[in-house]
Amino acid sequence: MVFDNAIVLSIIFGVLSATGIGIADLITIGLARKIGLLSTGLWEKLLAVLIVTPYFLFTSSGSDIIFEHWDLLVILGFINLITYLVLIRSLQIGPVSVIAPLTTLFSIVSLGLAYLFLDERLTYFQVIVIGVALIGGVVTVFRLGKFNLVSSSLTTGVLLGLLATLVVGTQFFLQGTVSKQVGWFLGVYFPMMFSIFGFIPISFYKREIPWQKLNFSIFGLLLLTSSMKIGGFFLFARGAELGSIGMVSVGTMAYPVIPILAGVLLFKERLVYTQVIGISLLLGSLAVLALT
Repeated sequence: MVFDNAIVLSIIFGVLSATGIGIADLITIGLARKIGLLSTGLWEKLLAVLIVTPYFLFTSSGSDIIFEHWDLLVILGFINLITYLVLIRSLQIGPVSVIAPLTTLFSIVSLGLAYLFLDERLTYFQVIVIGVALIGGVVTVFRLGKFNLVSSSLTTGVLLGLLATLVVGTQFFLQGTVSKQVGWFLGVYFPMMFSIFGFIPISFYKREIPWQKLNFSIFGLLLLTSSMKIGGFFLFARGAELGSIGMVSVGTMAYPVIPILAGVLLFKERLVYTQVIGISLLLGSLAVLALT
């Protein structure tokens, strides 16, 4: 069997990216409950930018790229802000073990956008597997004994999770597209910097003072999550730059593994058998998609 090195690298970078971001998001949920959703996001973005700024200063100015692609970088920065607010909020409200696998469908969104705008073609078999993944996503939030597809206690979290799926998929598609044009570093660095300018006014408008509840242990965790998240985004961007946006998106199917385990083991959330079936269909179909 002959493997396409670009595809294999894309999937590996996607898996590594999803693992790092998944672990970081899990810690972020706890931090957001302690110091606030906006304060956590602002500190994470700010620290992430500060951590990698020396690399930026010693490698290239990037001024030409800013002027040439400023519109895409600003849009991606705005979507970066919206993605954080919607995704973390959905994980706070709904059970992690339900919302996490649901948001895995963002890879389908990225694949679809890549097909529509970048002409990354899908085979009939891949389309069938994607359909199975969608069915798995629906079954994941289905509860027997309820007339509604989604129980009332899960409605808000699930709706936010669906919105997060669309937003995250769009963000990763744009992230890959921009990275192919400006490189893996600048395609992550500038949008994350621009997103900070969105967090600051919203934080003060909501009277959420960033340094109010900060202590040494929380600051240490913020440093950890900031490093893991920007590292995860760099891995995704590099994978997209080297190969296919669609395939690196598929590699991110590893994202829900950590949150699901945490939801069951740490938060004492219990999965009913329909959810087990749904998660199995979802992750299994995405795994098959990665091998096609």
